[in-house]
Amino acid sequence: MRVMKILIVKLGAIGDVMRTTSILPGLKEKYNPAQIDWVTSAAAEALLIDDPFIHDLFVWQERNTLGEYDLVIGLEDDKEACQLVSEVKAGGVIGAYLKDGKQTYTPSAWFDMSVISRYGLEKANELKKQNKKTFQQHMAELLGINVGPYVFGLTPDEIEYGKKFVRSLGLGAKEKAIGMNTGAGKRWQLKALSAEKTIDLIKRIRKELGVASIILGGEEEKERNDIISKETGMPNGGLHSLRNFAAVVNQCAVVVSSDSLAMHFAIATGRRLVVFFGPTSPAEIELYGLGTKVYPDMDCLVCYKKKCDKRPNCMDEISVDQLFQAVKKELGKI
Repeated sequence: MRVMKILIVKLGAIGDVMRTTSILPGLKEKYNPAQIDWVTSAAAEALLIDDPFIHDLFVWQERNTLGEYDLVIGLEDDKEACQLVSEVKAGGVIGAYLKDGKQTYTPSAWFDMSVISRYGLEKANELKKQNKKTFQQHMAELLGINVGPYVFGLTPDEIEYGKKFVRSLGLGAKEKAIGMNTGAGKRWQLKALSAEKTIDLIKRIRKELGVASIILGGEEEKERNDIISKETGMPNGGLHSLRNFAAVVNQCAVVVSSDSLAMHFAIATGRRLVVFFGPTSPAEIELYGLGTKVYPDMDCLVCYKKKCDKRPNCMDEISVDQLFQAVKKELGKI
């Protein structure tokens, strides 16, 4: 039986690469037998190493070594990625590609909401605000496949790393901990919960539920997390490699997070979740029944703005009590 050769072009962001792994089981099922290759960024490569569904993994710098494919799936809308999709020798293309020097795409409700939307950016933003489907549902419709789970697994050594690290913070082997990932880096500052609210939430969880928190984040949240840790007396989760960060998330009973990489790792490792939303779409995120979404009832929600002059803004409208009650509910399911 002839093997179907498929190439996926998905470079970043890292969290978006993580959720895109959910298309792999459906593709394998639809095109069995299939060989699925993937081009990604060097930053996201570690997520996909040893993925059982991926035959060959290429980083962007290796794109000139690609062979021929029956199908290329372009899931990036920037010009260089679209150009690559168009240049690869292939029997067919689904998704974004380059035509007459301009980014375009095969029929897709997902790309209708993107910066390369055929309707223009203003209409694309309206469609994104009106959208009620998850990313996974959009991908299933685009590719004609079933919705699938994230495909990501920690190695035994990585799992052990997470256990040892959490123990090194002074938490007992059977002690539950809340992973508190409320920052959002420099690019999406509006997605962050304020440090003051985070501190109040951590203190209330400790006082009323008797549960410790681990302050999670990356390099851009280091200073903020140091302050939160000092004010609450809760341990700072520190900095880790990509997969080791996932291993630490894996040790948390519940993860409180914005729409961020920590959220995606929590989904991938089956943690309970409390996810808060403001400028980004709660409808787009598939939690697979693992958690609670918290967001205010505001007409301007899902604006995708990096900054906002509105007062109070969407993140101001999310209360500590809302988050606390959601955490309490999710802990009760464990």
